[in-house]
Amino acid sequence: MKNFTYLLALIISYHSYSQSGDCEGRYQNEIFSDVNVETVIYSEPYNLAMDIYTPVGDEYTNRPLIIFAHGGSFIGGSKTNSLMIQLCETFAKKGYVTASINYRLATNATVLGTDFGSFGGLTWMTNLNNGIKVIYSSFTDAKAAVRFFRKNAIENNNPYGIDIDQIWMGGNSAGAVLAPHIAYVSSLDEFINGIDESGQDYALSLANSNGGIDGNSGNDGYSSNIQGIINLAGAIHTVDWISEDELTPIVSCHGTEDETVPDECGTILNSPNNLTACGSIAMHPIIESNGAVNNLLIYEGAGHCPWATNTADKEEMLDFISEFLYNNTNCNQTININESLKSNIIINKIDVLGRLNTSLQNGFVFSIYDDGSVRKEYILK
Repeated sequence: MKNFTYLLALIISYHSYSQSGDCEGRYQNEIFSDVNVETVIYSEPYNLAMDIYTPVGDEYTNRPLIIFAHGGSFIGGSKTNSLMIQLCETFAKKGYVTASINYRLATNATVLGTDFGSFGGLTWMTNLNNGIKVIYSSFTDAKAAVRFFRKNAIENNNPYGIDIDQIWMGGNSAGAVLAPHIAYVSSLDEFINGIDESGQDYALSLANSNGGIDGNSGNDGYSSNIQGIINLAGAIHTVDWISEDELTPIVSCHGTEDETVPDECGTILNSPNNLTACGSIAMHPIIESNGAVNNLLIYEGAGHCPWATNTADKEEMLDFISEFLYNNTNCNQTININESLKSNIIINKIDVLGRLNTSLQNGFVFSIYDDGSVRKEYILK
């Protein structure tokens, strides 16, 4: 009891000075003026690049990471899309590490680029097998991007200063399709069972030939899991993939008159001959019923991605997702490199009852240092 009382007193003291300025303005406001941008190859098998944005002058490490994917109907677009640049710069200036990725499009030679029947991939959305290949290729590329950061952090001394347990995936339009498929399709069996029977044999053969549900885009041996989703006018092929135990936090924005990516369940580009998809307004009631942390901004009467053409809509979208991210970011895992070297740990990772958290189950744990300071972490497994 004495140890618990001592720990409780330390926790109360810790909260008393940290709650009001716990993040020191980070993740909520733009506290940095400039960002550094570095281009790297994250997938050697397919020569895929990403731009990594870090705030200039930031001395913190263990920062949350947000990976963004551009739109373009899986036919065009790139990591230098103007919206991706603005998203990456905005959140990097708030203290996050951000990245904008290229991923394989339908027109890529390894996808449908040499397929004359689909006009080199331009009509991918009219054929089930083609759609399976396009979506599978793109979301397994995105998984490789997630693995790149975990591999780099572990094998190369974390040069980008990220928290590998706080990796978010986001995107716009087609790019927003990637994260829900990463989060909600957890196994090859689940992937196959969510597809119409006429395409299941093809999907199984495709996956088995290309590394299974994680794909073969590189950085094997590391987790592809993401801790949150930013969905800007995206969709998932079927809501049946959202299982009852799926609790990944998600924030979404969608127009109710979107005829490119349906806000409910409908056909892509609003054509009866195209494949079906289920957008944000179809997904969120299911996510809500699961008890997952979520929020949805509905643009009544708006078409596809109103934030791309209207400044006020863009500011509303940025404020909306920024608040959601801030409220679901564990600020206390962010460490100042210099400060972390000043004191020695005397008690490592005990829970609120004073027990050593050797199994590292979900929940808050506290580490106590010889200078009297306490570091709080949230363990998420």
